Amino acid sequence: MTKDLEETLEELEPECYAVVARLLAGAEVEPAPHAPDEMLPPIKRAKCRVPLLAAASVLVLLGLGSIILHDAKRPVGTDARGAAREYRLADAHTGVAIAEMIRTQNADGSWKNDFLTRRNAAALAQCHGMEARIAYKKAMRNLRMRGLL
Repeated sequence: MTKDLEETLEELEPECYAVVARLLAGAEVEPAPHAPDEMLPPIKRAKCRVPLLAAASVLVLLGLGSIILHDAKRPVGTDARGAAREYRLADAHTGVAIAEMIRTQNADGSWKNDFLTRRNAAALAQCHGMEARIAYKKAMRNLRMRGLL
């Protein structure tokens, strides 16, 4: 033992000296006893872990299934599918699609991006209604002013 260690041990209780002496002698310390079953969590005490894990898996699958079903019932305009719908309106050539294009047109005659503006303007060029003609002229003016024509 070093002198510093002996001085430190003299300041401590006598039991500390005995512990250090055993450690220096190479004596192994007894391992701590295992916790009784009452102290373990219920999942480790259970003899039937497999059925509990299976039940938990079923609950997770039911939860995911309900989320997927809820997501499928959501209106089209509230997620990414609504954005894809905007790009399909020009191909629809129905009154509802034309009305939706006119409704979503910005005040400056554009839509969300240049591609969509060109696409919707081309679809509106084939329409004969007064609102469609006005929307087409606004879109063409926007494209011309921005140098995209």
